[in-house]
Amino acid sequence: MTRGDLLDLLGETFQSGASLGRKLGLSRVAVYKQVMKLRREGYPVEVRRGRGYRLAPGTPSPGLLTGRLRGSYGRAYRYLGRVDSTQDELRRWAESGAPEGAVVVAEEQTAGRGRRGRSWTSPPGAGLYVSLLLRSRLASADLLRLSLAAGVAVVETTGVGGLKWPNDVLAPDGRKLAGVLVEAQFRGEESEAVYLGVGINVHASALPPEAAYLEEFSAGRRRVDVLVQLLDRLEFWCPKVADAAAVCEAWRRRSCMLGRTVCVVTPAQMLEGVAEDVEEDGRLRLRDAEGRIHRLGAGEVSLGFQGTGRESRPA
Repeated sequence: MTRGDLLDLLGETFQSGASLGRKLGLSRVAVYKQVMKLRREGYPVEVRRGRGYRLAPGTPSPGLLTGRLRGSYGRAYRYLGRVDSTQDELRRWAESGAPEGAVVVAEEQTAGRGRRGRSWTSPPGAGLYVSLLLRSRLASADLLRLSLAAGVAVVETTGVGGLKWPNDVLAPDGRKLAGVLVEAQFRGEESEAVYLGVGINVHASALPPEAAYLEEFSAGRRRVDVLVQLLDRLEFWCPKVADAAAVCEAWRRRSCMLGRTVCVVTPAQMLEGVAEDVEEDGRLRLRDAEGRIHRLGAGEVSLGFQGTGRESRPA
């Protein structure tokens, strides 16, 4: 018996050890040992005396996800417990032949990361930690626009919040709700594999106070439901990365920062000014106090939110 055999049988309703044992050809004691092993590996298996075992409701397990997928993304799917990073797991899978649209989801990341190597807090049961493999041939200049397109997909999934260039989704009060990370392997001038990471805070469990979570604004959201919607919207937007006008216009409509005064820290300098627009290559156009235009391809943006006492933090 493999770990996946038991995971495939576990659902959102309790099943007795005897019932699971009959299906797996195991004794009740052997089932219990396998359940305890899954729990040690980070899987949210609940145990109730006299009732048996189930996965926590809304768990994005293969058995709860696969039959609800609307497109091709996620048909190749690995659902894991505790990992270092879903990006690293996906990279290893890609190197052994994972197909376009392959997805890795983990319950917990011990070394989750955001842009520029920053850590992404990834406590168990709190969020969706997702990595998607794209085999499309993209130039390095396309990757910033891909990040914008993925941000649009995330906001359409959450239904709340707004986009902060280049890769954050902020809650209405300015706290960080979700983020996007794009990494790629190149052969010559084009990518041979792109790893698109998305982290969405869904529940409050163990999140730091500066983080927002989806359930605050949209009660009853289940992680598996959010994942189904996310993969659907990513499959719509990711192939549109070549349509610069469409991606940038969609991003503008969902922005929470255009027209506002922002501070941008780049590798070379710190700039303050009005965030005027995103250009078709994905760069941020900023006008400083002297009226000079800066076109930025990288940087950490911060902006204040009036009346909340909070400020968004660089991702």
